[in-house]
Amino acid sequence: MANFKIKKGFDVKVVGKPSANIEEYASQQLFTVYPSEFEGLKLRLKVKAGDTVKRGDVLFENKKNEKMVFRSPCAGTVKAINLGARRFPVEIQIEKDPQSQDRVTFETYTRDSVGQLSREQVADHLLNTGVWPLIKQRPFNKMADPDTAPKAVFINACNSAPFQADFSVVLKGDEEAFQTGINALAKLTEGKVHLCKSAGSDVPDFKNAESHTFAGKHPSGNTSVHINRISPILPHDTVYTVSAQDVILIGKTLLTGELPKTKIIALAGPAVKEEFRKYYKVEIAASLESLLNKAIEGDEVRLINGNILWGDKLKADTCVPFYGSEIFALEEDRSRHLMGWTMPGLFQYSAHRVNVSSFFGFSHDWKLGTSLHGSHRAMVVTGWLDKFQPLNIMTDFLMRAALAHDTDEMIQLGILETDPEDFALASFVDPHKTDICGIIKRGLEEIEEEGI
Repeated sequence: MANFKIKKGFDVKVVGKPSANIEEYASQQLFTVYPSEFEGLKLRLKVKAGDTVKRGDVLFENKKNEKMVFRSPCAGTVKAINLGARRFPVEIQIEKDPQSQDRVTFETYTRDSVGQLSREQVADHLLNTGVWPLIKQRPFNKMADPDTAPKAVFINACNSAPFQADFSVVLKGDEEAFQTGINALAKLTEGKVHLCKSAGSDVPDFKNAESHTFAGKHPSGNTSVHINRISPILPHDTVYTVSAQDVILIGKTLLTGELPKTKIIALAGPAVKEEFRKYYKVEIAASLESLLNKAIEGDEVRLINGNILWGDKLKADTCVPFYGSEIFALEEDRSRHLMGWTMPGLFQYSAHRVNVSSFFGFSHDWKLGTSLHGSHRAMVVTGWLDKFQPLNIMTDFLMRAALAHDTDEMIQLGILETDPEDFALASFVDPHKTDICGIIKRGLEEIEEEGI
């Protein structure tokens, strides 16, 4: 076990923290699976609109690896398959039949019997049950390749990002499933399974996993920081990563022989009514429309599957995504201020201590919106962004290499051990208003296409 203190970073002070209460959200009729969540997927549909499906029936499979299947979260009728660009199915809607108990079952295991399986048996079982995509792979942070044995597996149980779901709350009552999931992951690697926890969190140690604690400001909880400190990625290295709650889902699948029905999400943010800021036990892929209609306040609100720094934008009638455990809401701020840069900024939040509010020592949480408070401007290399980057990376130079499409220099500067999420804080504090995450993402895509 090792303890790490991350010195660089920044904690965004924003209102909307959820309480530690878990409320069960009533069962819904409409379920939606979003194939677009699975980056890089080439899918082959196995159902069509009007088909009747059991819970656990195959909806689609990966053309690149037909063993990798994606299953129905409920029993009912396929209501619609909505297509996006290039006729890619972006939504598979299923009308749940509340009377139907039809479901597909799989072989069951105990937490000890999982340890007697071979790597191939564990991988085949996770692929067949449809939970394999919960495991991701670095570099490139995409669905793990089952044919590639990683040098280590990293489980992220940290919560340094604003209002990231606290795993000590999520874990209660599911310790057996979590241990079973760890035992399965341990079979996938000849190296170690690393369990990374926030310092001071109430998460115990588990067998077959080496525990580490991370203290400090955000992004101390990012997986890239954990990998960098524990076992850095070298060219041609591969590691698997998985969030701690997803380990519980893997464990439940092994123990019960069924697809897990529910998971826990945190609903937080300044645009969420105070009484609704809490944790919810929700059915996977179930509609959240009725909950969000009651919980959200404001005329125009942006919903994010993630937090204020990083995540995917959601629609108001969204269903529970496959990935992620928090939904953040903040108001769309389209206000403009004439000669705003000349104002003292008495009531403005800033990481740079250039506003008058910084000198008054205002330490309260702020009701932040979506405004960037300025437009994009020319980038000046100052090294300022590195003050918020705990990875050993020169952010300015890496960004310039990505803009120049220089893949060799990007690799030399350490892009392979990063994910675009690691630059979300840099984008937040960047005075040039540059989309650093988007630049890094395109850089990683170019390297993946060209090869390392």
